[in-house]
Amino acid sequence: MKHLAWIAGLTLLAASSVSAQTMQTTISGTEEGVSVVPPQPAEDRKESKVYNKVVGGLVWLEGTIGPSQFNVTKFRSLNLVPAEIAAQVPSVVVSGPEFGASLKIRAGSVVVGGNFQWADYEPFDLITAGLGFEFLIRAVPYVQPTIKFGLNYNTTRGGLAIPQIPGGPSLADLTNVRTDGGGASIGLGLRIPIVKWVSLAAEFDYSVIGLAVRGDLAGDSFTGGTAGTAIAGTFALTIHLGT
Repeated sequence: MKHLAWIAGLTLLAASSVSAQTMQTTISGTEEGVSVVPPQPAEDRKESKVYNKVVGGLVWLEGTIGPSQFNVTKFRSLNLVPAEIAAQVPSVVVSGPEFGASLKIRAGSVVVGGNFQWADYEPFDLITAGLGFEFLIRAVPYVQPTIKFGLNYNTTRGGLAIPQIPGGPSLADLTNVRTDGGGASIGLGLRIPIVKWVSLAAEFDYSVIGLAVRGDLAGDSFTGGTAGTAIAGTFALTIHLGT
């Protein structure tokens, strides 16, 4: 009987090798017969795959880069200043590269996080810090569309965002300059999972920005401001941590 058990075990081993070469079957013999351990089910083996067709992770670390443009005086025709002054305000549009970093938390299809962007314009830099919300359409495999919106704080460095009005005071003499403002942004994107812990995204954002400029001019306090819009097309590399 022991010999028959060994022959039966070897027969099972040969059959399993032919039908599923990638599956491993464990066979052990004892005095009481042959013990056969079946291969790991396909459902369980999927968990070890490096690639996921939908983006995951609980914590996201992201870096972005891309071109952007800021129309500083987009809303100069509105009644923010007297009409006779608004007519003299020149159009100011600046462009340059934008760099960013984000720390995000995902819960299902909703991603919430803090964002930081720095846009290198001429003659000033626009710095943005805000809270962003992102919605993933995870029902689409391999390529996940995204919808974004955010609330932002803005400031500038290195120069003035407000234009010089012809005939007005020389803003070159402005000292103790403080620029603060804020706005909101909306965006669309397309995210592609590369491996389980890395994804790439292409995104387009549209922002409305209002800036107030304060300082001292010829011994008096000066207050000015502007309101405009910014657009940016960025590419993102995201590291996904957690399950």
